[in-house]
Formats: sequence, C-alpha cells, structure tokens
Amino acid sequence: MEKVLLHTCCAPCSGAIIEWMLANGYKPTIYYCNPNIYPYEEYLVRKQECSRYALSLGLEIVDADYDHAAWQCCISGLEGEPERGARCLECFKMRLLSAARYASEHGFTLFTSTLDSSRWKRHDQIVEAGNWAAAQFPGLKFWDKNWRQGGLQERRSQIIKEQDFYNQRYCGCEYSMQAMHDDKKQTRQHIRKLVSVMTPESKAAQSAAVWERLEQNQAFKDATDILAYWSMDDEVQTPAFIEKWTALGKRFYLPSIQGDDLIVKLYDGKLRPGEQFGIPEPDGEQVNDLSPITLILVPGRAFDAQGNRMGRGRGFYDRLLPQLPHALKAGVCFDCQKLPSVPTDDNDFKMDFVI
Repeated sequence: MEKVLLHTCCAPCSGAIIEWMLANGYKPTIYYCNPNIYPYEEYLVRKQECSRYALSLGLEIVDADYDHAAWQCCISGLEGEPERGARCLECFKMRLLSAARYASEHGFTLFTSTLDSSRWKRHDQIVEAGNWAAAQFPGLKFWDKNWRQGGLQERRSQIIKEQDFYNQRYCGCEYSMQAMHDDKKQTRQHIRKLVSVMTPESKAAQSAAVWERLEQNQAFKDATDILAYWSMDDEVQTPAFIEKWTALGKRFYLPSIQGDDLIVKLYDGKLRPGEQFGIPEPDGEQVNDLSPITLILVPGRAFDAQGNRMGRGRGFYDRLLPQLPHALKAGVCFDCQKLPSVPTDDNDFKMDFVI
C-alpha cells in the first residue's frame, strides 16, 4: 500500500477519508497538529477521539503537541476576521507546514489533510496552504483531493453515528466558538465533555487559582456572610476554601434542594448527603432571613464575559437568586467553561462578575 501522511483535525472529519484510503490502496499515518484548538481540554478530547479511531484500525498516529501561544502569534492581527477569511488561511499554513516538514523528514512524498472534509472550511484556501507548504520541501506533493465529494460527506455522517464520535459544533479556535451560542443542550454536552478530561490535579490547580483571585476581590474582603456551594466533582472545588475562611471568621451558607427549589442553610461544619442528589448539605433549619448575605458564589455549566450564566437545566439558582437582590453574584467556573457567549433566555439570572 502507498504511504501517505494525513494531517487530521478531528475524528469526525477523518473517518470517511481513512476508510476510503484503506479501501483504495493507501495506508495513512495520522498527523495530529492542531494548536488552534481552544481550550486545551477541547484539544485533548479531539485528540483522544482521533487516537481511538486510528488505533482501532492499526494505524500510527503522531502527536505534534500543543502550542496555542505560537498559533496566536501566527494569526496576530487577524483575530477579527470572519470564519473562512484571512485568519483561517494563516492557520492552515501553520498546521500544514508542520505536516509537510514531518512528511519530508520521515520519507513521505505525499501528504493531505482532513480539513477539506469540514463544512467550516474553504477548499481553495486548503489547497493554497497545502501547495505552499509542500513547495518548501523538494520532492513533496500535497494531495488536493476534495474530500467532501464522491459520497464521502454522506459516509462521514454515518461513521460519526457508528463510532459515537464526539462531534464538535465549531472549527476549534476561540474566534469560531460563536457557532455554539444558540443551543443550550449542545453547549451543556460540550462543556461536560471538556470537564470530564480534566485531571484531578488540573481541577485542584484551577480551583486554587479561582479562590486566589476571589480573595483579592473587594466584595469578598468586605463580606462576612457568603452563600457558597459544596462542590461536586465537575465543579470548582469549595471544601478547603470554605473551611479555611470559616476558621478565619466568615460565615458560609449552603443551598439545600427541597423539591424543585433551593433553600438556604447555615454551614456549621457538619454535613449530610442531600436527599435528591446526595450533594452534602448542612443538617439544620432553613435560614429565612437572607439579608446578611452580601456575596453569592454561583456554579454553572458555562459563563461568558458579560456575566451570562447557563446552569444544568433545572433552574434552581434562577429561582433562588431573585430572593437575594441585594447580594453580589459571582460566577465560579473552570477556564474551559468560559465561552465568548452563552445561550440565555428570559429566565436566566445574570452574574455581577465571573471569577
């Protein structure tokens, strides 16, 4: 079988192309070079899906590693360009130049890219970038086949379902994320997948950074009574933070789920599993006078810089927060949960700031 280096952007774009190559006398080596992808957790999810599929077929996959800072330098000045514009061309050149260099150094005479399978991309830009990259290395050719034709686009959709691929809804970079804005269900699924690949060490480090930023905030410094939350595994971790500041004299309150609503209880150091979801909560009486609370730490699935919040879909906080109009609301999340914008509706409660 003829060797070919296949620059791969994601598993959904790769499946039908790899299948066609294997059926037509080509054995691809998968080259994963996508420093454009943001955030890092998104990069990991896409790489894992590519690796899973390649290994299931006995194919080699090469990881070009992740350098988003270098990619940002490459497209500097083009951040405001529309999708399929000048920024995309420079992005393609950077990634395909890396693929061309690897191909030249490892004995390949032919390389191509799955970028041409994506509806987010322009065929002419990919061909231009591929030919330019190939021209930098004597004896190397860019295979400019249009991978959307010949039934491959239809087969692409079938393989996504057959393999249960994670199928993202945006190209990859932070400037293309607006495409996710209109669908809460899809955005929740997307964020859940990103958080799932975070290691315990990463969650702990990001949690510590969140609390360090909050501790410098004047609203926190002034607050004596704070409504917080006892974190689940996929949320910014609160136990050590709450215990630290309880010992230093601040009073914390925690929510308790009662039917379809949240009630507030004072944290006294003793917790029991909640009845509905097992989330630890104080075993005490409901606090009815919420006037002492001046700061609320609010978890969520996603936030944006405008303070918009998207929760888990049950509306608990959207029903609780109107009871505390005097208190500042601080959104609390991991970096991968911060989006350029999040889908909202009239029932969603806006944050005063996001940590």
